[in-house]
Amino acid sequence: MNFPYIEIEGNPYEIGFQEGENFKQQIQGSIDCYKAMFMDYSNLSWDRAKELSRQFIPVITEYNPDYIEEMQGISDGSGFDFEDILALNCRSELVFVGKEFDKVDGGCTSIGISRDAGISSNAFLAHNWDWKTSQRSSMVMMKITQKNGKPTIFMVTEAGIIGKTGFNSAGICLYLNALSTDQAPAGLPLHMAMRGILDCKTIAEAIGTATRMPLGCCASFMIGHKNGECIALEIENEDFDVLYPKDGILVHTNHFISPRLPIVPRKDTCKYKLPDSFIRLGRVEKIIRKKEKYITPEDIMVALRDHVEYPTSICRHNDPQTEPGLQMGTVFSMIANLTTGDIYFCKGNPCENEYEMYRIDLV
Repeated sequence: MNFPYIEIEGNPYEIGFQEGENFKQQIQGSIDCYKAMFMDYSNLSWDRAKELSRQFIPVITEYNPDYIEEMQGISDGSGFDFEDILALNCRSELVFVGKEFDKVDGGCTSIGISRDAGISSNAFLAHNWDWKTSQRSSMVMMKITQKNGKPTIFMVTEAGIIGKTGFNSAGICLYLNALSTDQAPAGLPLHMAMRGILDCKTIAEAIGTATRMPLGCCASFMIGHKNGECIALEIENEDFDVLYPKDGILVHTNHFISPRLPIVPRKDTCKYKLPDSFIRLGRVEKIIRKKEKYITPEDIMVALRDHVEYPTSICRHNDPQTEPGLQMGTVFSMIANLTTGDIYFCKGNPCENEYEMYRIDLV
């Protein structure tokens, strides 16, 4: 049984209200998770986090006021304070309040297969999202039909957060790989940029949307399109770079791959926090490139279930030797056929659970 799934539609406020009304329990779970995380990582109380989150209202409003409306709808529909919902959507940035740059914000593995390498000229985008396994109980799935001329979105998210993993009807698919440097900029919350990408219709538009304002966190966005192309967009504090598939295959984990980033004197700190990032990158490359072309979803599943270097493997499991607050495992696994709109989705570790089928109608 996968995460709870609903289909909702309306203007931004109406969409938010329906999410809040349907997922009150899961939103409470998200709040509980980050209430504990903020205290563990940055000695930051939830009340103080809520207060600090208000500093992001102007930048979010400038970026897209619809997102404030949607968060207000979630608040009204769920009964939680607006600042509760705002703090969830700014959670990656708020952890830096305590200057805890050595902490991890997810260790994930993403795979892009352009139509040059996919079976029957199909293109695929795949991902294992590794984070706190306790958040499995707070994950939700939504098909969001927007009335403002924006694409319909199939989204998988932590309840209360309006931008996350997704695939839209215009053919844009998005995954996140966390990155970091030893400098934390002030800027647009990461999850707002993710929603911005999911409101786009082309890869070029997505690149422009994600980089239009400085981000509050470094990131690599794996973006694919129904036209069969895919890219990895690495964003650093003051610059970005775009990586393109080689022989139809593109892989990203949790360190900078671009030779231009990060810019000196800043350094890539995520590779010190997650040295397994190099092994996961190499393993996916080895497994997928053995096939070279005519790659199928089943071939990708083999890579996503890989256990070399267990438990910090591609299919990641909680490490009992790591303190509980820093443990991570695969929360979900997803493979999108960019060409057909078919979605293979697995709750939890793909070595233990089967993929179920969903679909987004491409237009």
